[in-house]
Amino acid sequence: MTFSEKLIRLRKREGLSQEALAEALGVSRQAVSRWEQGTALPDGAKLLPCARYFGVSVDWLLDETQGWEAQAGPAPAAAGKARSLAWIIGGGALAGLSLLGLLLMGILSSVFPAVYTEAPLGAAWVRSYAGLSGFLKVHRLEWLFALCLVTAAVGLWMILRSRLRRAVEKNPVLQSNLTLLPIAAQAGLVYSTAQCLWWMRQGREDYRGALWFSLVPLVLASAWMARNLLREKDPVRRRKNGWIELGYCMGQLCIGLLTADGGIGLVGLALNLILCLFYVQWVNPRYMGRRFGRKK
Repeated sequence: MTFSEKLIRLRKREGLSQEALAEALGVSRQAVSRWEQGTALPDGAKLLPCARYFGVSVDWLLDETQGWEAQAGPAPAAAGKARSLAWIIGGGALAGLSLLGLLLMGILSSVFPAVYTEAPLGAAWVRSYAGLSGFLKVHRLEWLFALCLVTAAVGLWMILRSRLRRAVEKNPVLQSNLTLLPIAAQAGLVYSTAQCLWWMRQGREDYRGALWFSLVPLVLASAWMARNLLREKDPVRRRKNGWIELGYCMGQLCIGLLTADGGIGLVGLALNLILCLFYVQWVNPRYMGRRFGRKK
């Protein structure tokens, strides 16, 4: 197996484009292209960083008598399968418990029916909630219902994690979209959470359940964004991107506080969208080395 074949396979295994690998090693994309075509080899100054980047030895990279199995033998493969099985079992257990909790709340709402009525002082409206929503509001269990939904979704993700990772490694566009998705979700959820807080400040306690449905996914989307930062292998760039993303999140937080405290409504939504688009279309490609969509 030649050096060029090994390099191509290692790069695809990590889900990297030629541009991303070139940037990580401090060379041009044309240099990586020549290495993969077999018309040139990295010099000594780049060969060791290349090997370290992929976690392989220089000897294995240069020795054409050693195939792929020499650096990725049956033991790592078996360990990978064991880890995948553990994720599937854990995800199945988590999803099963969450769905059991949802089913139990549905049964209890039928066995012990409850009606929740809202009639704020001075308001010209009265609202009544029956069935499951009434049961949850009477016993203040909206948070538990939201938690069960979120943990069920997390359990499903754990079950599908291995398949999703393989699909992402094979498809750079999908990898790019999975980086973009939590950024867009966070922007929308910041506005949704802020609006719920605004309505609750106006005495609309019926928005408490909606607040949980916005706040919990907001935390998960933010954690997903942080995890995407950890995929960056270059520690200097990872640190730089972390500070940039922290600044973006602080900007979103300020807009959210303005929406929740000042009731700016659709103006707050417009500010959220403008900041999100500015971060995705300008800051990411210019300062963070991330371009969304198909690379040309």
